[in-house]
Parts: sequence; structure tokens; C-alpha cells
Amino acid sequence: MKKRFWFMAGVVCVVLVIQAKNAVFIDYKVEGISMKPTFQEGNELMVNKFSHRFKIRRFDIVLFKGPEKKVLIKRVIGLPGESIQYRDDKLYVNGKQVKEPFLKSLKSVSAGSHVTGDFTLKEAIGKDAVPKGQYFVIGDNRIYSFDSRHFGPVKDKDIVGVISD
Repeated sequence: MKKRFWFMAGVVCVVLVIQAKNAVFIDYKVEGISMKPTFQEGNELMVNKFSHRFKIRRFDIVLFKGPEKKVLIKRVIGLPGESIQYRDDKLYVNGKQVKEPFLKSLKSVSAGSHVTGDFTLKEAIGKDAVPKGQYFVIGDNRIYSFDSRHFGPVKDKDIVGVISD
């Protein structure tokens, strides 16, 4: 009887630990090449579901529910209320250039060609500033990324978790 009790207690503990882990963390497997070189296809991540309830900063990497509610991973480029623009492969936020050091390896590979095509926020989403409660996101592998340039900014309520960089 004692052995059965301890066996059942062990099973219950394992189930509770798994449930607690699933309540706090989301497992995510990177699909595609849009976040190269930061993440490779097949990388497995465990992301705290509650991390996004804190302040999201520029260049944080977020998991979010994108089109058709598919969970995607991208980098935050524009925060609520900001105007963003890319010109000559440089990011401008509210008219001031902001460096993107995480793109160095892509720029060296592209050898003269642009990593990010020129665009203004107005051209991309039809607005002068990122709407309140939303974020403009782009994949690090800009040429091959399906992101806010295509489907618009991400609403705060659709963010599943944050990976601070």
C-alpha cells in the first residue's frame, strides 16, 4: 500500500510540475529563416508567457499571434506613438537614426546591397505613428521576413512572450 501511495504521489507531482510549466512557459520551435542569424530554423525556445506584461523595449524579440493566429517571432522596431522610417539601410525613429548592431553580420554578407529596403511607416501601414498599444516588428533577415511591413503592427494583446536581447 505504501509503495502505491508514493507512486501515485510521484505521478501527481510530475503532472502538477508539467501543468505549472505549461501555465508559465510556451515552447516555441523557430520555423523559417526570417530571424537569421539570431535564431536558426529548428531552434527551440521556452518563453515566459508573462514577460510581456512588463515594458516592451525596442529590439526586444517577441512571440505573437500573427495572421491566422499562427505564433511568429520577430524583433520590435517601433514602439507605440513612434514614427519609423528606413532610408539607405538605416533605421530612423522620430527622425533620429538608431543603430541596429544585431544586423552587422547580415550587412557584411550582403556586401554593398541593402539589408532593409527603404520605407516609411506611412507607406507600410498608412499611418504616421505606430498606434497606441501596438508594436512594429520586423525579422532580422529582412529580405525574407513576413512582418509588420506586410500585415501591420502587432497588438499588445496578441503578444505571447518576450525574449529580451
